[in-house]
Amino acid sequence: MFAGPVEEVMYPEIYVRDNEHEVLNEEFKAIAMDISLMLKAEGKTVRPYVPGLPYFSRLPLDKKKHAVEQVRFYQELCHSQLAEGYKINDSLSFTWKAFRRLGLVPSSDLFSHIQNEDIIEIYSKEHVQLFRNFNFFDCCSYTLEELNTYEWWSLFEREEAVTQKIIDACNLVFNGEVDGTFVPDVPVHQLREARSAERLTMNCEIRRMAPVYRNKRPDCVIVLEKVEMIRN
Repeated sequence: MFAGPVEEVMYPEIYVRDNEHEVLNEEFKAIAMDISLMLKAEGKTVRPYVPGLPYFSRLPLDKKKHAVEQVRFYQELCHSQLAEGYKINDSLSFTWKAFRRLGLVPSSDLFSHIQNEDIIEIYSKEHVQLFRNFNFFDCCSYTLEELNTYEWWSLFEREEAVTQKIIDACNLVFNGEVDGTFVPDVPVHQLREARSAERLTMNCEIRRMAPVYRNKRPDCVIVLEKVEMIRN
């Protein structure tokens, strides 16, 4: 006797849920394509997604929403950068704009150490990547879909001893033991793509690290890197 009412309640809910998934799929594709086209205009090749969106489409709803927020953050940064007459490739202005949007304050000496060819990344205390500049894509074969679907540590491989040294350097920042930029005790090392078909490999030099502040307390860490591609 309860079959009818149960069906009437469940089917609309399932439809709404499925429809929300499809809306997010299309939104992610549109934003990723927009970013890819803006970068193409500046000579950078960044693939937006794998045909059929196989990785993003399998995500649960909450993770899809988070991934869309991530790519929208970059889309808005790019449009703002272009609207103000800057190139997206201009690492100094692009990184400064990211700081403002994230509500973060860099150490006073940071920008004197940034070089335009640097790969720049910002990580939270929880090791969540909040920002990367687009120099990253000069040595990366992953799509925007893959980068925003998988956790960053599952995408790349390096020796465990090197990873521990990086963690130790981050702890110096979060424990308040450093005030400005510093050269971490991390050797030049090989970094490899773990999931891509190309399995690109590079020599990675972490040139400098520095605390990033929120409310005058170290809240994130910024990393300046140089890489050199290795032929497989």
